[in-house]
Amino acid sequence: MYDVILIGGGLHGGFSAWHLLQREPGLKIALIEQDSTYSHAASARSSAGVRVLFSQEENLRMSQYGHEVYGNFGDLMALDGEPQPLSFWRQGYMFMANTPEQAEDMAANHALQTGMGAEANLLDATALKALLPSFHTDDVLLACHSPKDGWLDPYGALTSLRRKNQALGAEYIDGVVTGFQQSGGKVTGVVLQDGQTLKTDWVVNATGAWGGEISKMMGFEIPVVPLPRTQFYFECREEVEPFGLTIDGRGCSVRPEGKGYITGRTHFERAGAFNWDVNEDHFYDENWPLAAHRVPKFEAVKLQASWTCHYAYSTWDGNMLMGAWPGQPENFLMTTGYSGHGLQHAPAAGRAISELILDGGFQTLDLTRFAASRVAEGRKEPERGVKA
Repeated sequence: MYDVILIGGGLHGGFSAWHLLQREPGLKIALIEQDSTYSHAASARSSAGVRVLFSQEENLRMSQYGHEVYGNFGDLMALDGEPQPLSFWRQGYMFMANTPEQAEDMAANHALQTGMGAEANLLDATALKALLPSFHTDDVLLACHSPKDGWLDPYGALTSLRRKNQALGAEYIDGVVTGFQQSGGKVTGVVLQDGQTLKTDWVVNATGAWGGEISKMMGFEIPVVPLPRTQFYFECREEVEPFGLTIDGRGCSVRPEGKGYITGRTHFERAGAFNWDVNEDHFYDENWPLAAHRVPKFEAVKLQASWTCHYAYSTWDGNMLMGAWPGQPENFLMTTGYSGHGLQHAPAAGRAISELILDGGFQTLDLTRFAASRVAEGRKEPERGVKA
């Protein structure tokens, strides 16, 4: 018998377990993971960015807490007094607006961000060119630079968190969930493919892009689907000055990675199904031209590697679904639909899940705005600005 079963042993399940065990060390917690090598997990395949450039207070606060946790990760995840260091490259984020509408949103977002203590600077094309002389900036109406943002080693974070949770007493179970048992208006058990049924007081759907599949097993559907996103790693002949994770108004992202660079572009119209295939034509036809337009030195590059991950895409409004689904057992919670914000928001999401279970409601940060119940209410809460 478990107190809590977390379906999904990635960062969202992991941080939920960690927060629960920080507060209640005696809890019996299991994390069920279908991919124990994490070879297909979004947690390990992501761009791993952490940024404060959001338009909604809750998302920004979640990222600020993400900075706090990841910035002190080594000590927080220490084993027997020995820190588990995490590589965290704080080289900044840069959003670029190419249309008047994007620029207007960026200015409004900047006012919110700085008002909440975030370090972010607005730059016109001239100031941007002075900061990044290798970049083409003539078509940039406005840019926003957050110098303390950056990206981290996602696999390192994932494995260190797992080791810490195991040291705290959490049990990681290799298995595939195939169904649930319910009684008296509550979910009482999780059924695995091997025939086991694990009894529990609470269940949390923390499966990311698989969140919709898990909900269907409970008999209801949520607006969360997998959104394939391919990343391309390339190297450049010419030297480019150091820069951070950059996203222009056309949705193309690029950031340094080792000796080269990673670029990607989100095609929201491709949401709906898992697709692990890599089409390198997308690099040559889309990503490379966009990257080379922004950084002319990228005209001469060599594609070295590529891989696909999947956003847990909220087709409702592009923001997370948190908590119980209306009309369903209140002890079946979800944390999914982060639509590309999952890694940076995982620490705060895990804290929120722990509060829903232990306190019956949000305590540290009120995330009612993103409650799963908003779908039934017909309430949409989209982010405003350049899409990443």
